[in-house]
Amino acid sequence: MSGDPRPLLALANPESEKRFKQSPRPTPNVSGPGAARQSERLGPRFRDLESAFEGKRAELSEESPDEVDPELVLVFELAGTADDFYKAVKRVEGLEFLAEQVEDKVDPDDEFHMVQGKERRRTDAKVGQSLYLVMSNAKAAGQLVSWFAQWSKDPDMDFGYGKNKFKKAFAQLRTIRPWGTEDRVRQSGLVDKWREDLEVVGESISPRLVEIELWYRSDPEKRAAAEAHVRDAVESASGEVKDRADISSISYHALLVELPMQRVHDVLNNGASSVKLLTVDEIMFVSPYTPMTISQAVSDQATGSLPPAAETRIEGEPRIAILDGLPLANHQALVNRIEVDDPDGLSDEYPLERRAHGTSMASQVIHGDLSAPSEPLARSLYVRPIMVPHEVLDGSECVVPDRLFPDLLHRAIRRIVEGDGDHAPAAPSVRIVNLSVGAKSRALVRRMSPVGRLLDWLAIEYNLLFVVSAGNHDDPIAIPPEYAADQESAGRHAVSAVRSSSRLHGITPPGDAMNAVTVGATHQDAAGEIGIPDDVWDLTHPGSPALYSATGPGVEGSVKPDLLHSGGRALYSKPPVDQESDTVEFRLVEAKATAPGIRVAAPGRQGALNATTYTYGTSNATALVTREADRIFDILEAGADADDLEFPDALYHPVLTRALLVHASEWGGEQGRLRDVLDLDGRNARRNLTTLLGYGTLDVARLGLAATNRAVLIGAGSIEPEQRRTYHIPLPSSLRFKAEQHRVTVTLASMVPTVGWLTKYRSAKVFFDKPDKRATGGINVEADHNAVKRGSCQHEIIENAKAMVPDDEGSFPIHVQCMKDAQKLKKGQSIRYGLVVSIETQVETSNTIHDEVRTQLRVQARDQARGRIAG
Repeated sequence: MSGDPRPLLALANPESEKRFKQSPRPTPNVSGPGAARQSERLGPRFRDLESAFEGKRAELSEESPDEVDPELVLVFELAGTADDFYKAVKRVEGLEFLAEQVEDKVDPDDEFHMVQGKERRRTDAKVGQSLYLVMSNAKAAGQLVSWFAQWSKDPDMDFGYGKNKFKKAFAQLRTIRPWGTEDRVRQSGLVDKWREDLEVVGESISPRLVEIELWYRSDPEKRAAAEAHVRDAVESASGEVKDRADISSISYHALLVELPMQRVHDVLNNGASSVKLLTVDEIMFVSPYTPMTISQAVSDQATGSLPPAAETRIEGEPRIAILDGLPLANHQALVNRIEVDDPDGLSDEYPLERRAHGTSMASQVIHGDLSAPSEPLARSLYVRPIMVPHEVLDGSECVVPDRLFPDLLHRAIRRIVEGDGDHAPAAPSVRIVNLSVGAKSRALVRRMSPVGRLLDWLAIEYNLLFVVSAGNHDDPIAIPPEYAADQESAGRHAVSAVRSSSRLHGITPPGDAMNAVTVGATHQDAAGEIGIPDDVWDLTHPGSPALYSATGPGVEGSVKPDLLHSGGRALYSKPPVDQESDTVEFRLVEAKATAPGIRVAAPGRQGALNATTYTYGTSNATALVTREADRIFDILEAGADADDLEFPDALYHPVLTRALLVHASEWGGEQGRLRDVLDLDGRNARRNLTTLLGYGTLDVARLGLAATNRAVLIGAGSIEPEQRRTYHIPLPSSLRFKAEQHRVTVTLASMVPTVGWLTKYRSAKVFFDKPDKRATGGINVEADHNAVKRGSCQHEIIENAKAMVPDDEGSFPIHVQCMKDAQKLKKGQSIRYGLVVSIETQVETSNTIHDEVRTQLRVQARDQARGRIAG
């Protein structure tokens, strides 16, 4: 790209029309064993349901003298899915739809398999599985038993308006059963985590914290009754409720509970059912609660120079909020630049030498990597501490341990935007929220985390851009000993080992949030070349995905992380090699006061206020991306040049900033190296690389700027379901009908409403159709073409050397469309989106691309203006 920068250009107003409707493609369907066989298989299961309710009635009668209609959560285990089944459930009095979950696919068999086409030809495709979770009282369960019996005799019977989805469910039903104890702990990994804890610490008398998530009942009285029942069970288990949360916007109802070690031993020795608390019907999941803990070195005096301290307080209202540890406010790099809001009084028990992580994050957001500092923020930085010094681990900080993380974040954001009780909004000017800490739980597998759901809702409700870390995985990397003889071989197999254990290295909450920018880390910093001791190895190449960085995909197979940025180079201890062992383990070397790593402000020994240290992690990458997001806001708020079209309204700056961040990201040369290291080829290569690279590494030199050989166009707006917005992208005359190497990049970000209790998490999807190949003269490269449409940010790169062929107006269309996904939006509800399109070629081919496109946009604007006047 030419070094001569050019400004962004606003697109002309789009045409508004109805969405293109396409004929649905034929897809394989599930074929079941038929009504007679289903009756034979499942008749006893339905009779078991009646017995279960009778047992529940007897149990309740012991607790209450009044006649009570018992309730149980029923699990419909289906082969495949039953679209809109939840709507049918809602039409039956006594039934309440709770959630849907997708299970792993299984091999077909004679009872359930996939069929294709009108002739229903059997295929060898694996069969999906799903769980539909429904709260039922005894009367409604009796109705289900009756319907199943009737359907078994007459599969074509009519259940009544809106209820015939039960017929499809019965045809695909593998089994029906009550939700049980094993369900409550299986996905959360509770038993495994407790077993690991005891292996590490041995016998202990310390209690254990668990998060108990209740089924979210739509009736507040039923929620209150359920919570009271669970509290009684906690007390019976000699436990204590430490915190509670009820967030209706994301259907989240939970208790934070401390259990005595005796209950842990009971579960490990006798199974989960041995603890009555884990059998309570009102409980959905019981998860180990381990607040995220971060360790960071305290430094000696500063190594190298520091930016000068601000002599007076920075007056600009904060645009960025950091939710993190308490920073050292008087550090030379931070003094007069931050506003600390500490409503919980955490600073009272936060020694200066323990204020490491918050100081580091604030330092990077304000100055960048101190090895190569940039112009500091022109505004003050709002900081809300949500971490405290760890009670046991010296030098470590952890997220406040006696609060449920979703509730802690919910209250923090509401305080910023709306205020807290009688307290006025703490920082209503905030538009960007940096969250470099998360919930230390099992990585995302298939279920969206509560805190991820929360961020998705908050982003829409308050129109905020959340920049969130993908998470770190600092477990040792194990490779066969024969590959550990030299550094190059060990590095290649370390990358393979991380990839092969990707499910264990997945995105950690809230990095799974669909409407947030999730940031992974590259093995990169500004520390330059350094000497490395003989007992330490650098296992990967500068600029490659860091081995500690969490990998995707996101929910529903969407692209996560969104992008990668410098997280700091991390080194690994060279292990002794025992050829008799199956593996050798490489362990991370802790960050310290010497390079490599991102250089950051740090608490100094003896109270020094000018100390620095070097760190690595996705937290660093997230803070640096947050800083770049602020720079984009500056560009958007400055507006377009006088003779150009106006930039989109400030309402769209958060979503447009997200689109611009992703737009400046690409795989680059990393895809070739990783294809070689991981031996990737064929159709699966792009899919596998997408989980590692997301949309690629952020190139800050291309961020928010164009060039003489590159035009960058932006647009934004709101769209409703079944609508289409058509933008006409000018093709520069110097590229028309000429076979020259070029690239067209299109990025569309949106803030999509979500449905936390459905597997299809998005209420609607906003997408663009792939531009016509004849117009762009290219083919899609980089990210997997299926994954890019599964989230709320679609980024496609089209390049080739074939001629670009415009329409009669000298342009090509981009169609932004909106359609239902999980469920219909309310009438009149719209979705904010931001669109970025760039066209570029080599400088040798043309250095007038920007000026040509600019001229054509001005013509489009004049034509539109004349049309409005004529109209």
